[in-house]
Amino acid sequence: MHFYNFMFLSLLIVLASSFSLAHGINTDLPDELQVFEGVQQQLLWNHLTSQCEQLDRQRAEHLAKALKSPTALKNHLANLRNNYRKLMGPFPKKTPLNAKVTGKLDGSSYRVEKVLFESLPNHHVTALLYLPVKGDEPWPGVLFACGHSANGKAYQPYQTACALLAQNGFVVLSFDPISQGERTQLPKAVRYGTTTHTLLNHGARLTGRSVVWYSAWDGVRSIDYLLSRPEVDSSKPIGMTGTSGGGTQTTFLMAIDDRIGPAAPSCYTMQRTDKFRGKSGPADGCQHLAGEGIYGIDHIDYSLMRFPRPTTILAAKQDFFEINSTRETVGDAKAVFGALGQADRFAFFEADAEHGMHIEHRQEATRWMRQWLYNDPRPVKEPKNIRLFADAELQVTRTGQVCDDFSDETNVADISLRLANRMKTKRQRFWAVNPAKALGKVRQLIGLPKNLPQPTVELGRQIKNDWALVDKFTFHRLGDMPVPALLFRPPNNIDQTLDVIIYADGRGMRNAARVNGPIRKLVNESTAVFAVDLRGLGETRDQGSNAKYHSHSHRVGNVATHIGQPLLGQRVRDLLAVVDYLNEVGSERVRSIQLVGTGAAGPVALHAAALDARIIKVELRNSEVNSWVEDVVAQPLRREMVDHIVPNALAWYDLPDLARQLDARLKIQ
Repeated sequence: MHFYNFMFLSLLIVLASSFSLAHGINTDLPDELQVFEGVQQQLLWNHLTSQCEQLDRQRAEHLAKALKSPTALKNHLANLRNNYRKLMGPFPKKTPLNAKVTGKLDGSSYRVEKVLFESLPNHHVTALLYLPVKGDEPWPGVLFACGHSANGKAYQPYQTACALLAQNGFVVLSFDPISQGERTQLPKAVRYGTTTHTLLNHGARLTGRSVVWYSAWDGVRSIDYLLSRPEVDSSKPIGMTGTSGGGTQTTFLMAIDDRIGPAAPSCYTMQRTDKFRGKSGPADGCQHLAGEGIYGIDHIDYSLMRFPRPTTILAAKQDFFEINSTRETVGDAKAVFGALGQADRFAFFEADAEHGMHIEHRQEATRWMRQWLYNDPRPVKEPKNIRLFADAELQVTRTGQVCDDFSDETNVADISLRLANRMKTKRQRFWAVNPAKALGKVRQLIGLPKNLPQPTVELGRQIKNDWALVDKFTFHRLGDMPVPALLFRPPNNIDQTLDVIIYADGRGMRNAARVNGPIRKLVNESTAVFAVDLRGLGETRDQGSNAKYHSHSHRVGNVATHIGQPLLGQRVRDLLAVVDYLNEVGSERVRSIQLVGTGAAGPVALHAAALDARIIKVELRNSEVNSWVEDVVAQPLRREMVDHIVPNALAWYDLPDLARQLDARLKIQ
């Protein structure tokens, strides 16, 4: 096969059809319609991760350049902080915590108080406050962030870590993360923790927030509570530590709340692209902030941007967060802290252990806090037989769940829906003032460049059956992945002008081309159908993701938003490649360009038609999403939604806004 330019491709199609007629090829089998050779379930993944690597190289170049002078380096760190705050989004005005203590426990060598407060109105946080029994108050405070334990703060290694800190002279607040412990957010979900974090993240991202945002805000208000306690020395910074998901929370919060001094994130830090390609792959909704890649922010940058506050990275040699990647990435922090004369304020500790808050990490985290809050760097040894408590003993609420204790409890999904509905007036005003400007904003949000390079076109084998001539195409824009397509033309109309319907099916074009399928019903003497498999669908359908995330495209969807190019926007590019080709063929062969989007391809077709007036008509058939507010935010348990998420979209538009722009050009089935 060869590449052809547009001037000769129309002639080639005519010649190819003559060849096909002469050889009498006749089949109705969809397998005959495969464009690419072999299985291509890694194609999209490899394309996305290669873009991540390119961004990683750019990040490394920027850091290397900044390291050449202290002034340049300080400016680089300031830019990192500013970009991070931009990605996180603004926090709201603080509201009353309405905190109360619901019970007390005696751990012999430490005390525990059961604490309840509201990080947002009617959004309760359940927590445990660990207090020393020796020495005189006030003591320095430490915030402990829990990993993905089902029982949250009651998980015994976390109890042990907090008790050890209290024994060493710290007041420690350990709080339940969203959808763990006593803070179940979606009671009807089949599983909590990582699954619910991911489901909640869809609606949160659409409204310009994220589960990272909600977790960070819980942390901010937890520090507020800590500092409200008379036992806490408010003249000193707050320490923070946590492992796994708690290491994630520590990483994000330590870089945005300046009240945090010494920090010790555990079992999280590594190179982001290595994490994508590693044993665990892209993780749940609490671990990814959309756009990090495009802004050059890697895991270790959260340690850099908080310079000169002291940070130690705790790692485990047998972790599924690959240790070699961690060892490599901490080199950036050592270089930065050293270049600015504060080498002792960054440290790296690795234990010969598996993933988790094991004794070595508990001891080192406590030692690090003592070094910076007590000026005591001596090793800490954890005593044996620290008294721990059963889950029921540590229960803060009456029923064991805030959603059962409080009839007016507001979960993250409720807040996202309320926020989305509140944005409706803003959206309406935005579109009423300047629709052209609004469409430009849509293009920006979905990551669609204004001037796309013209695609090259590769023509493959032609097939003839009793209802169509079928030509195999591959479209390829410079720097992008190839897109397979099939052109179905009436067999007795070789050189006359045709109406062309571009057909995108979420289940793939071969499904649509089955016997008595929808493509066959559309082809007639004056109409051809150009079927296309959008990336990640049909022939390039990804190998899939961990089923617990409830989206087959979870891994590719997360990497796509990491690089600032949501899957939806990338798929619009695929559709427009066909439009660009047909436009180049010219009006002598193409009378009109129409579009049909089915299932998962429905929202993509809607965007393409709204953004490109060359598409004179668009029809949506059984579109998976017709409104982000009604079909995603209001239905947080829906599966297979990651394909349709555009971060911060609802601040500017919902899908019905695009539908109104199309008016009579749009038909919905």
